[in-house]
Amino acid sequence: MKSPGSGIVSFSVFFTSFSILSYQIIFTRIFAWAQWHNLSPLIITMALLGFGASGSVTSVIQKKIENRYSLFFFTGLILFPVFLTFGFIISTRLVFNPYEMTFSVGQIISMFLYFFLMGFSFFLGALIVCMALLKYSVSKTYFFNLLGSGAGALAVVAASFLWHPFHIMTGIIFIAMVPALVMAFKSSVKYALTAGTVTAIIIGIFFMLFSFPDFKKVSQYKAISGALNLPDAQIVHEAYSPLAVVQIVQAKELRTTAGLSLISPFQVPVQKGIFFNGSSMSPITPFKGNKNDIRYLQHLAPYLPFHVMDKTKRNRVLIIGSGGGESILKSILSQFKHIDALEVDPRVISLMKNQFGPYSGHIYTGKNVTIQIREARSFIKQTPKKYDLIELSMIDAYNTAASGVYALNESYLYTIESIKDYVGHLNDSGLLAISRWVVTPARDNLKIFNMVIEALRQMGIDDIQNHLIAIRSLQTLTLLVSKSPITGEMIDKTTTFAKERLFDLVYYPGISENQVNRFIKLKTPVYHEALQKLLSSDSKAFIEAYDFDIRAATDNRPYFYNFFKPAVLRYIKTYGPSQIPVTEWGYLILLIILLPVLVLSFIFIVFPLLITGQKVTRRKKTIFAYFSLIAVGYFFIEMPMIQKMILFLGHPSYSLSVIIAGLLVFSGIGSLFSTRLFPESKRILYSSLSIILVTGLYLIFLDPILLFFISFSLGQKVVLTLLMIAPLGFFMGIPFPCALNFLKREDEFSLAWAWGINGFFSVISILLATVLAIIFGFKAVMMIAILCYGCAGVLSYQFIRKKLS
Repeated sequence: MKSPGSGIVSFSVFFTSFSILSYQIIFTRIFAWAQWHNLSPLIITMALLGFGASGSVTSVIQKKIENRYSLFFFTGLILFPVFLTFGFIISTRLVFNPYEMTFSVGQIISMFLYFFLMGFSFFLGALIVCMALLKYSVSKTYFFNLLGSGAGALAVVAASFLWHPFHIMTGIIFIAMVPALVMAFKSSVKYALTAGTVTAIIIGIFFMLFSFPDFKKVSQYKAISGALNLPDAQIVHEAYSPLAVVQIVQAKELRTTAGLSLISPFQVPVQKGIFFNGSSMSPITPFKGNKNDIRYLQHLAPYLPFHVMDKTKRNRVLIIGSGGGESILKSILSQFKHIDALEVDPRVISLMKNQFGPYSGHIYTGKNVTIQIREARSFIKQTPKKYDLIELSMIDAYNTAASGVYALNESYLYTIESIKDYVGHLNDSGLLAISRWVVTPARDNLKIFNMVIEALRQMGIDDIQNHLIAIRSLQTLTLLVSKSPITGEMIDKTTTFAKERLFDLVYYPGISENQVNRFIKLKTPVYHEALQKLLSSDSKAFIEAYDFDIRAATDNRPYFYNFFKPAVLRYIKTYGPSQIPVTEWGYLILLIILLPVLVLSFIFIVFPLLITGQKVTRRKKTIFAYFSLIAVGYFFIEMPMIQKMILFLGHPSYSLSVIIAGLLVFSGIGSLFSTRLFPESKRILYSSLSIILVTGLYLIFLDPILLFFISFSLGQKVVLTLLMIAPLGFFMGIPFPCALNFLKREDEFSLAWAWGINGFFSVISILLATVLAIIFGFKAVMMIAILCYGCAGVLSYQFIRKKLS
């Protein structure tokens, strides 16, 4: 049978690439909902390993592919959606519990089986693209590859507003089936029957899957699993957005609150719970306007700032993360005149204003309440208002705080710069209140202490010890930061508040040793002692000596949730590997992945050379170095840009989709025009120099530009982001296809081999970019990218010029 036409191949490459990237992104959302966020790097790793393996395999069987091209291409197209379906089923049915990985070999085996089976679908998708590169125009094929990938990234975001991730996954698989159907019905009856049969089977499988009542079951360790075990528990509403799957649960005895006094005379009423991706429960408290019904709030440790503030100064409060409205109720109970509340998820605001408005007392639509769909930092940068109180209360779920599951996630809520922004928007006597879970071993609250102290120091406050108050309940720790020195009246109110509720004092100006650790006793008063040391001249020595990384997070290194450093291993050795799930398993999983990735990459890069008997010539070494450098360079720019734009765009989901889609589409356009720019012998060198120039300008001017435009609307910021990355993406799309074009003319074996090298080093670079960003910050990673592109440009000029001459 004759080979498919270029139109069919371009169509197939577009929709295959669309499916690969959208499948990859939606799987990260499925993990965020069903498991944990920090499993997402595993999906990206398997996807890029699949790309690398496809190049290696193609280089070995290249002659067979060329002889029976149509059969191989159609087989790839038909098997691709089959294994997408298989990977999806495996992810929902295979029992995999990351918490047991540290003491169960079976769970480690399950993890690798889990991702190998899913990774095979990425291998097949990449194989389709690689086969297209062998026979058709490299620049055109690469353009449709990147264009389809970019379209897939944007489509997932749009679909996430309408459907559950499982339903989106179903749609992606059916889209992946389209190229096989089109090619089949344009080829032969045999191909058409095969494609039709496979499509019918896949449809039948999905009808069966969605008929199972527990098909959408989440991890038993997520908060929603516990809530659904209560009597008469049911999910009464479900909403979707790119940020999270939002579910409302009601149950007969569902009650939750953080930091309630052990001797509270008031009972928490039966509530409904808002769950974000199955965790981070935020309670919706029934309220009919009678403040006596919510007086239990006065017996929460996070109520301290509302209690100690002078009644005459309770004018304006800013609540960051309003959720189910508990902090709004605290503000109503303490009679604040103006309540501003920020919530990043529009679905939550809609639910609280509409379906659950009557139940919650219409607190989201109160006359003195203003709700905004805004991220805290962008709002703070934009608003001219000054506040008497800014509150960040219990933003994270307990499991998140205790387990280190977000160790690899960026957070711009907790950085030195954010603390300075918050304090800068307080009135002269205003308070910043931060309440977080008490976790063992102590680390995140200590990092908060350190960050606040460093922020106040940078603001020119010398007597920092006179600006802090902290108390501790059984579950929570509340830190107050005052813009002005703490008054004696405020200290008296704090000590009375704590004594009447049996809360422990951690710190206030002039506190003595016998006033701490009195009621809920710790073995040692670790929080009091740590805060005293951080306030002393020996703070740096204490930070260095502490087992966990409690260095202050910054906007350049915004990994507040990462506490890993080598001393953690000593801690784990002392107390046993069972401690990993409650310390740093998020970071350790990244390290666990890196070693097998390096081994597999080495095997797949060397394997084709051994099988085909290719000699390791100087030219092969140059090809290896060149394609590894541009892979590292590309992702060492892409990853920091994604991370930097989280602050600007307001959420990781927006940043991920906009940056990936933008860079891919503009790189695709660059690929399409790559043969028309610059003299051939210097094309890659000049494009590499252009990348270096634009990246250098970003390093110098990007931060002030983002700061200037941060108050713009989301739509305007998306357009601005795309305009900013357009020139960079355009030039980044040139080095790869230009070099492949050259190899296609001169050395066909090396084309597929180079595709594999690029894929493997893409995996390694993503993992390394994350590790290096945590240690050194984003700017250091981008500077390494500049070095990589510089070296790649020089290498390309050498081997292309010599061949052309």
